[in-house]
Amino acid sequence: MSAEIGGGGGGEGGREGLFTALKNLLATTIAIGKTRAELLVTEFEEEKYRLMSLWAKAIGAAFLLTIGLIMLVLCIAFVFWEQRILVFGGFAFLFLVGGVVLVSSLRKQAAQPSKLFRASLAELEEDMTQLRRRSSRQA
Repeated sequence: MSAEIGGGGGGEGGREGLFTALKNLLATTIAIGKTRAELLVTEFEEEKYRLMSLWAKAIGAAFLLTIGLIMLVLCIAFVFWEQRILVFGGFAFLFLVGGVVLVSSLRKQAAQPSKLFRASLAELEEDMTQLRRRSSRQA
């Protein structure tokens, strides 16, 4: 009878070790996941602020350049009042060509893949590689 109790105790000790190892693995996995989630949030916040800054500067620059161009066209039209139709037509053509070039550039840029979360994805891939190595060592 004491042999059975001793044998049963060894089996439970092995189970406790297994459960402890599984708990440690789960805790490590959760810690890695938390760290990676924090990295993703940080990257997202940085990208958001960068885009907001870019948009604010772009809108301000577009507004000021537009007002400046309108004033320049009006000045040139006043200087060459007899040819004002040609002046306005020429500048209208230049503005349309500039708009087409910008739309073309926007299409090319929009077709390129985003770089958002690349660092996080690389870190997650590294974590997966390390987990595979550990599981192959234990097996």
